[in-house]
Amino acid sequence: MTIAELLRLWAGTMTELRTRGMVRTANNPVGDIAEAIVHEHYGGTRGSFSQKGWDVQDLAGRRLQVKSMRRTGQRGRRNLSAIRDSDYDLVVIVVFDPDFILTTALEVPRKVVEELFAIRPYVNGRIITVTDALLQHPKVSAIDMTAAYERLGALGRSSIESGPTNVTEPDLDY
Repeated sequence: MTIAELLRLWAGTMTELRTRGMVRTANNPVGDIAEAIVHEHYGGTRGSFSQKGWDVQDLAGRRLQVKSMRRTGQRGRRNLSAIRDSDYDLVVIVVFDPDFILTTALEVPRKVVEELFAIRPYVNGRIITVTDALLQHPKVSAIDMTAAYERLGALGRSSIESGPTNVTEPDLDY
């Protein structure tokens, strides 16, 4: 394929992912996909774009800040995007491999984030780094979100209107 054909394929893929509710923006899809998986796993409500602090509020009322990365193998990336406020209960970290296979999902309580990661003035927030100290912290839990990802992956055009049966509809304000 030519570069132009590849770019059209990518654009078409992004349009279809948005149509299916998997992504909500035209940005890099990693964060949107992670939010969709977390929402599918926990249920509850996805936050709106104008609301700060959390991305998903689960059925128990916990406010979940979703952070994600796709490791491409080109460099040893470990940093996630900055957290600039504290209006959340847990950070849920979702890590993909280069082919978007979900390799790691972690629940990190806000107190652990505040304990391990200082506020960095140049970003006015905390940057979580996926380190051994984080992975081995006794209050950090690995969680299996494979089934939620598989349910989302199975959604086809016929599933768009009905959506997942165990959760509320995501907020799709664009």
